[in-house]
Amino acid sequence: MTSAAVTSLAERAITMARRYRDAAPREFDERYAVASRWSRRAASAANLAAALGIPADTVLARDDPHRRYGIDTSVTPGDLFEVTGEGSLRWQFIPDLAGFQPSWGWLLLGPCPHCEAPGVPVARVAGLADLGAHLDPEADHHGTDTAPVEFHGDPGHHPHCLHAAGA
Repeated sequence: MTSAAVTSLAERAITMARRYRDAAPREFDERYAVASRWSRRAASAANLAAALGIPADTVLARDDPHRRYGIDTSVTPGDLFEVTGEGSLRWQFIPDLAGFQPSWGWLLLGPCPHCEAPGVPVARVAGLADLGAHLDPEADHHGTDTAPVEFHGDPGHHPHCLHAAGA
């Protein structure tokens, strides 16, 4: 490695640590309290970056404020992956737990067309083509009829939504 590459790596690493501290200070400070969760999230974030063909330092993994997973779903927070795009554009993904391998498949979060909740599963994404297929304005596929099954009953919906859990 050249000294410029080392400096660039150091700068990117410091920037990423600062982004984590800004986004979730407690989670970052306690990241090794449950080392397996931190390691899983780091690997999944790198996999998401690879699947979308984006730099790994544009993906941030943190606790999902709406979803809980595992045996004790009242305590263990789910994983939320935020991809920072150009400007203030942010994409959010959660693991696709119905997929072959949760660290290699994701659900894109977007607005509910009924209750306007900002973050419910709207598309299954394993790679860039899946994201493109969902975003393509010429494709005739938008709406709840093409949403993944996880859309229905997702805790991200507003309570009054006909797609909210228990509705």
